[in-house]
Amino acid sequence: MQRSVIILICILLSFQLYGELRFYREDLHFTLTDSTFSIDGLYFLRNSSEQIYHQRLFYPFPQDSLYGKVDTVFCTNISRSDSSRVIQWDQKGAHLLVIIPARDTTVACIGYQQKLMGGKAEYILETTSFWGRGFEQAYYDLTFPKTITIDSLSYLPDELEETETFYKLIWMKKDFLPLKNFIVEFK
Repeated sequence: MQRSVIILICILLSFQLYGELRFYREDLHFTLTDSTFSIDGLYFLRNSSEQIYHQRLFYPFPQDSLYGKVDTVFCTNISRSDSSRVIQWDQKGAHLLVIIPARDTTVACIGYQQKLMGGKAEYILETTSFWGRGFEQAYYDLTFPKTITIDSLSYLPDELEETETFYKLIWMKKDFLPLKNFIVEFK
């Protein structure tokens, strides 16, 4: 884990050195069951320079005794199918390649699923603080069956939607610099 954090810091520092490259928005959908936590999201990167960036990113997975194996890792670009992909991944994280054209924006669709061994799920957000700048905009939602009771959330939701069998919690953030991870404790 410590090695992964060091690699991530180096990558994030390169974002600061290349001020023209900005990870400015994310829209994430979390799905919780009693045995899995799934993340499916859109990650928005802006390149304001005159050069194309082939950016290698490290996407860390949370580590805890209550978390099982990660599987179903994917990374695609929704506008240019050949410009984002998973290079390799293991249980600590995924190495991704994202290509951002000059004076353009790239939207990468990234996700994974992690087995849960107990009543806790987590998504790593706190690495954003290394960038020194938060997201211009962030949207998160968490869908879970009514058979699950949420005991604790690291961030209070802005909205609640309900169907006959599911709840959906919604967070909408502007100028958001997360200083802690997204953690859900449940039973």
